[in-house]
Amino acid sequence: MFAPLHHVSLLTRYAEENHFFYTTILGLRFVKKTVNQENHKMLHYYYGDYAGTPGSVITFFVIPALANRYDNDHFLNSIGLKIPKGSLYFWEQRLTEAQIGFTKEANTLSFQNRDQVTIQLVEVEQPPLAKELQVQNTIPGDKQILGLLSTEFHVTDLEKTADFFYRLLGWETDQGYLQLNETDSIQLVQTNTVEKTRMGRGSMDHVAFSIRDETALNHLYEKAKQQGWHIEKLVHRGYFKSLYIREPGGNRVEFATLTPGFTIDEPLDALGEQLALPPFLEKKRTEIEAALYHEP
Repeated sequence: MFAPLHHVSLLTRYAEENHFFYTTILGLRFVKKTVNQENHKMLHYYYGDYAGTPGSVITFFVIPALANRYDNDHFLNSIGLKIPKGSLYFWEQRLTEAQIGFTKEANTLSFQNRDQVTIQLVEVEQPPLAKELQVQNTIPGDKQILGLLSTEFHVTDLEKTADFFYRLLGWETDQGYLQLNETDSIQLVQTNTVEKTRMGRGSMDHVAFSIRDETALNHLYEKAKQQGWHIEKLVHRGYFKSLYIREPGGNRVEFATLTPGFTIDEPLDALGEQLALPPFLEKKRTEIEAALYHEP
């Protein structure tokens, strides 16, 4: 069974530090360096397991001079990551050696990166990654991050957002939690301000949920239209086909297919080594490379 969470996408100002944190500290593979398909001047970084398996992926839009964020009336927050059984102590030592402050509660370590993104490493009753998904780095294979576990939807009306997930997907909410499988979940959190959210460093642009294939995605699109939800776009990103919807609280939700994956424009053993462009952008490579934003 595929992971219910496909990926999460955020904003960062600090390309170099972002790359160091997610690859060197957390041990993920840099599986794709591409561009924001809505703004080709903006780099888009993808991290994940060795193959960039859906359910393991965290992405960042790199925006130099990006201002502070203001999380107010609605926002997405926190990246929960699963680590295998027996690995919690290893991660405590690793974070301590990297001089990253954290709090520990039961089986969970919580900390932040420079963009003030809250990250939680949660030890679960699962075995290590399959060897073909392990990244060759300083983290032992049996201690590596398994994939995404959770995130939070902060909204002004919990019932409306819960109704969205139930009517469109049949997911029931229990005391603010939508349990997606034995380990993975999303939490609905009440906000208490009418002040508008402003996106900035560390903001989460969207949460993506996995859809088996294009047929299932097209069916979901038709259902969303019939139910009258705020559909933003149905588009093929090259690496997957995506449906974007604004849930009633105002947060962007993506539904993304499992295929074709990240090897359409790079071989598996060379993922992330060059600026990759899906086939429909490759013809614009010279123009895109000349216009890319650079760090200040």
